[in-house]
Amino acid sequence: MTDIGGVVMIKRKLKGFTLIELIVVIAIIGVLAAILVPTMLGYVKKSKRAADVSAAKTIHTTVMNLLVSDEAISDSFYTDGSNVSAAVSKKDDLSGQSYDLVVAAYLDGGAGTDGKGNIWTPADNGVKDFSDAVNKELGYKGNDSSIKNKIKMRSDVKNKKFNRWYVCYRKDNPDTIEIWIGDGASSPGDPLKCLYAQVTKTGK
Repeated sequence: MTDIGGVVMIKRKLKGFTLIELIVVIAIIGVLAAILVPTMLGYVKKSKRAADVSAAKTIHTTVMNLLVSDEAISDSFYTDGSNVSAAVSKKDDLSGQSYDLVVAAYLDGGAGTDGKGNIWTPADNGVKDFSDAVNKELGYKGNDSSIKNKIKMRSDVKNKKFNRWYVCYRKDNPDTIEIWIGDGASSPGDPLKCLYAQVTKTGK
């Protein structure tokens, strides 16, 4: 305390953080980040998967409505179930048994790709009536400026991308219609992940 001209001045010693305190604070922040960041990334991943599953359900519902309501479209869909070029071998997650998955039609729908002109394409020429019906029902006109049902998930398979939708059915059980996403590097490409499957009686 200092007396200057009758005015009492009180000296206060300012105290800052010590090095130990700073280290403790940084350590706490690091621990919280280690806990919260993976959790947030997990929520983002689940959100993307949920969005893609929802889109797959929409596609599946559209396909099933067309198959059960229009016999000509159904005949087109099942035109060439023996087409080896459009069938790929997959494994059932529940039974572990392999089965042939027949690709009927596909649509480029990956993030980062130009959606202009993308429409559902038949894997075989005989399936064209079916793919045309899906394009009409879902509003794909071939001149859209952006991709509808854009795939949000990233592939966990090395050098593969989720950039294509697939409408498929099991060769051993044609009533099982499956919606897949996968790599569209070739034609018709490689279905990598099944997002939605359901057995529905189509009369085939």
